[in-house]
Amino acid sequence: MPCSTWSQGRRWHFPADQDGANRLVLQQVLVLENLSDRRVEARFDGDLVVAGEDRRSSPAGVIVLEPGESSPEIYLQRDFTIKELSENFTAKQAGQELAHKVLGTVTVADDRDNGSTDRWDLVLTGCPVEPVPDRDGLWMIAPGHLQDGSGLRTLDYSLLPPRQRIHWISRASEIQLPAPMGT
Repeated sequence: MPCSTWSQGRRWHFPADQDGANRLVLQQVLVLENLSDRRVEARFDGDLVVAGEDRRSSPAGVIVLEPGESSPEIYLQRDFTIKELSENFTAKQAGQELAHKVLGTVTVADDRDNGSTDRWDLVLTGCPVEPVPDRDGLWMIAPGHLQDGSGLRTLDYSLLPPRQRIHWISRASEIQLPAPMGT
């Protein structure tokens, strides 16, 4: 989804430019494909959006996919202040967890009472800004971030997030199939 971009040469000076007026969007596209032979319902929660006809984003909500059908492009996206993204950079340099993240959950269920439910928890974070060398309080877009395209150098996300699966004896009665016991 198109988002306004800052030029590679853009600089922000702290504390003057660290307020909410200066924001960057972290974004990753998601396409869900129904590879089963049954109709499925996909529910999207969190920071998952779709682009409307007016190119404005709205929550992705619920989509029904027929066998072999793919979803429209869904975006895991959220905007952050330059200050928040600078805090991510500082945390990464210190080997700490990045505090500012884009979070979403995809839950897919088939239409059978005794079917399965799959869930993926999505996380996107990163530090697309970094300090200008030898210039205290001055921040810039990380070199290579805009040209890379995939954001792999500055963003952190999983291309294949782990899946959680629930098998149902009866979805209507809320009875799950017990997990297999280890030997």
